[in-house]
Amino acid sequence: MKITSRVLIFLLIVSACKSINPNKPTYSGEPVVLPRATSEINIPIEIPFAMIEDNLNKALGQKLFAEKGLDLGSGFFTDIDVNRTGMIKLSTLDSKKMSIKIPMKMTGDLKFEKRIFGQNVNTAIPFDETLTPEISFRPKVGQNWDFSLEDINIENYGRSMKYNLLGFEIDLDPMIRKQLQGVLNNQLSTSNLSRLDFKEIAQEAWDNFSKPIEIDQDGVKAFVYTKPTKLKIREEVTADQKLRFFMGIEGEVYSQVGKTPQTIKTPLPNISYNESSENKLDIIIPLAITYEELDQYLNENLAGKRFKTDKRTELEVSNLESQSFGDRTLLKMDFLAIRKGRKQITGQMYLVGKPKYDAATESIRFDEIEFDINTKNILARSATWMKQGQVITQIKKLASYPIGEYLAEARRELRLQGQLRTEFADFSLVNPQLDVEGIYNTEEDIRIYLRSTGKMNVRVRGL
Repeated sequence: MKITSRVLIFLLIVSACKSINPNKPTYSGEPVVLPRATSEINIPIEIPFAMIEDNLNKALGQKLFAEKGLDLGSGFFTDIDVNRTGMIKLSTLDSKKMSIKIPMKMTGDLKFEKRIFGQNVNTAIPFDETLTPEISFRPKVGQNWDFSLEDINIENYGRSMKYNLLGFEIDLDPMIRKQLQGVLNNQLSTSNLSRLDFKEIAQEAWDNFSKPIEIDQDGVKAFVYTKPTKLKIREEVTADQKLRFFMGIEGEVYSQVGKTPQTIKTPLPNISYNESSENKLDIIIPLAITYEELDQYLNENLAGKRFKTDKRTELEVSNLESQSFGDRTLLKMDFLAIRKGRKQITGQMYLVGKPKYDAATESIRFDEIEFDINTKNILARSATWMKQGQVITQIKKLASYPIGEYLAEARRELRLQGQLRTEFADFSLVNPQLDVEGIYNTEEDIRIYLRSTGKMNVRVRGL
C-alpha cells in the first residue's frame, strides 16, 4: 500500500511538468509565418504662390509676342505687339486649378485689304489696349516627372476683344488666345517654374529611402535597408494660396547581420496616384538576434552562477543553448542541484517560453514558461525543489536579453537618415517614435519587429 501511494504521488508530480522530448526537442505544429515588414512615407510639399510669382515675374520677359501681317481672314490683317506691363498674380480657382493674371499692353493696327467691285480697298484702324487676361491652368507632374501646365484656358480679358471696321465686326479673341497659349506653353512652362524638378527630388528621396541603416550592439552590426516598390504623387491647389504636392514612397524592409548589403540603385517607377493626404512616416524594421548571440549572452550571464530554489537547495546551470520551438523559444541547459545533506543531482533541463518585450528594462524576457528535465535520478522530479516553481521564477528573472542599445542606435540612425537636403528643399524627420511591434521565432533567429513613426517637415528654400 505504501509503495502504491508513492508511485501515485510520483505520477501526479511528473504529470505537472510539460513533457518535452529530452533527446532532440522538436516542434510539430504549424510553421510560423512572418508578417511583411513594410515602409511607407508620405510627404506634403507646399509652395506658396508668392514664391512662384516671384520666380515667374523674374523669368517672364516684357515682350510676350509680336506679329506683322497676321492674316485674320476675309481680307483682314493685323500688326500686333503685346508687352507685359506689371506683376503676375496667381490665385486659386478650385482644388485642382489655379489662375494667373498678366497685365499687358496690346498695340497695333487692324487692316483691311480687299478688291471690291474692281476697286482696291485699303484701310486701317490703330488700337492701343490695356488688358489683364485671366488664364486658368492645372499644374501636373507627368509620367516622366516633368512639371507642366495643362488645360490652359483664357477665362476673360477684362474687356471685349471685338472691333468694328467698315461695318464688319472683327473678334481678335481667337488670335490672341492662340498666341497667349503659345506664350504660356513656351515661356511660362520653361521659366524658373521648371526648377520644380520633381524627378530629381523623387530620385534623391528614392535613393535615400533604400540606403542601408547600420545598427550596432556589442560589436555586432546589423543593417536595415528598404527595397522601394511604389512612388505616388498628387497635386492640390489650396484655398490659402499654395501649391501642394503629396509625394508617397512605399517599400519592403529587410535586415542583414555582418556585411553591408549590396543595394542596387533602381530607376524611378511609373507614377501612381496618391490618395493619401497624411503627413506620415511608418516603417517596420525587422531586427534579428541569432540563437548563437543569445547563447553567448546567456552563458556569459548565467553559466556557473547559483541561485536558491528553496532553503536547502541551490541550482547551478551551464551550457545554455537556445533554438526555435514553433512560435516559442526552447532553452536547453545542464544543471547541478546542490542539496544540503543530500546527494547532488545532475541532468539537463528544457524550458520553452514565448519571447516578450519588457519596456521597463528594454529587454526580451520569456513568458508562459513550461519545463522538463532529463536526469538519471528517477526520483528527482518528485523532489521539493522541483515542485515549488522556484526554478521557473529564477530562470525567468535571469534569462533575458537586453536590446536597449539596439533601440538607441536605431533611433539615432533614423534621425540621421531622416535628413535630406536637395537644391529645392530640406526634409527632416520630426518627433520620431520607435516601439517594439512584435517578436517572432524563426528557425535561424528571434525576429524583433520595431515600428518607427513620425512626420516629415519640409522647408522649401527656393525655386
